[in-house]
Amino acid sequence: MENSSFTDSYSVAVFTSWWPVDAPNAVVVVAHGASEHALRYARFADEVNDAGVAVVAVDHRGHGRSGASTGAGLVGPGGGQALIDDLHEVRLQAEARFPNVPVIVFGHSLGSLIAIAYLVNHSSGLAGGVLCGFAADINATDAMGELLAGFAEIRDESAGAILAANNAPFEPARTPFDWLSRDDAEVDAYIADPYCGDNNPITFGYLIDVFDVVAPAATQLSNIACPVFVIAGDQDPAAGMGAFATGVADGLRDASVPVDLTLYKDARHELLNETNRDEVTSDLIEWILRNAN
Repeated sequence: MENSSFTDSYSVAVFTSWWPVDAPNAVVVVAHGASEHALRYARFADEVNDAGVAVVAVDHRGHGRSGASTGAGLVGPGGGQALIDDLHEVRLQAEARFPNVPVIVFGHSLGSLIAIAYLVNHSSGLAGGVLCGFAADINATDAMGELLAGFAEIRDESAGAILAANNAPFEPARTPFDWLSRDDAEVDAYIADPYCGDNNPITFGYLIDVFDVVAPAATQLSNIACPVFVIAGDQDPAAGMGAFATGVADGLRDASVPVDLTLYKDARHELLNETNRDEVTSDLIEWILRNAN
């Protein structure tokens, strides 16, 4: 694994982690979820490396090592569009490093929201996109944006309570983050990580800025010019127990975008850290390789 960084057009230092392979079949660009970071995808990267697929993951602004430039949980200058621009810069770096190699964008949770806005604007030339744990009702993004706008006066305060509400279906629970996975060890590792959860809470402003770009993208799904794989657990409260994944897949299909949908029985939010993660990873590798050809 290699660490790298770049300074974007707003003078924000954005950090990336690379897992290269020689002569890759494809390159996956990872957009992680809220209150986590790029290095949590190391196991997934190692597994797809074995299939000849290179990986690069970005620490979004306000997360991981990139949080040093903006402050933890803050987007910083440029707002939601800057998140799209940063992801595009990482994609361009991947294409420069691995010329003529198919590129697939993988977004989890918050990253899936960033990814769908990215696909609407920059899908040309991509081999595909993956939306994992899609964390919004695609038909209600305007309403969500309006709701979040009501928190503008406290935009720099923690919105952790929104994430905490996801634990309600599992109460009484062992931890406040049981909604992430059925694997206790993975939940405990998340809680202990200094860049995760309550240690790096997302802010209301972050969510406001994200929905500023997601809401218009939700009405332009027909702009997406690559196939999309939508995956979620059917016990994932952040993805509406699978309803949000089904909704975005239906929306993509209605927009004539080639789409595959898989809901994993009993799985919760972090599919790559779930007890059935080997099944999920195998399905992802198969889809990546099929669409990279």
